[in-house]
Amino acid sequence: MNTVKPESIALFCLTPGGVRLAKRLAAMLPLTCFTSEKLLEEGFLPFENGFASAAREAFSSYSALIFIGATGIAVRVLAPLVNDKFSDPAVVVIDERGQHVISLLSGHAGGANALSRYLAGMLGADPVITTATDVNEMAALDTLAFQLNARMSDFRAAVKTVNQMLVSQQRVGLWWDDELDEDVSRCDRRGFITVTDLH
Repeated sequence: MNTVKPESIALFCLTPGGVRLAKRLAAMLPLTCFTSEKLLEEGFLPFENGFASAAREAFSSYSALIFIGATGIAVRVLAPLVNDKFSDPAVVVIDERGQHVISLLSGHAGGANALSRYLAGMLGADPVITTATDVNEMAALDTLAFQLNARMSDFRAAVKTVNQMLVSQQRVGLWWDDELDEDVSRCDRRGFITVTDLH
């Protein structure tokens, strides 16, 4: 599972408005900002071998990518690389006026939903989150596992089953060892039923 590491976020912008917004974000968060030679300013790196090449290279070396611009551009550039929600980096798209922050890829395990909410809060923007558990105001098993750095057998199948049960309003019990009480108390458990006794 990926986690968004603040020192490992790449930001891409293609327009003067995007550069202005990138500078605002970079003043609040450690980002590696990329733009074209034409728009290059202090604190920005030029696209090496063009925008698509730079974005694709960043996909494999950063924990999160932020695109300021059209969602379609990010989709077209990254489509050949998208592989697995448990290993792909978080991908977030922001319109250049900073009104909408879209969690595009790896919302739970990659942290794009949390990053989108955080960035939206910084900008006074609307976070756009479309994962079923989130829009139904429930936790998700993959997010919970990420928060606890937990591992389980057949994780992929468990996430699919449990998250589907949660959004279908079925009862899902959650039990943990006593020594994890403090850690679990900090986690989002909305929708889960706390089980205190297995007997």
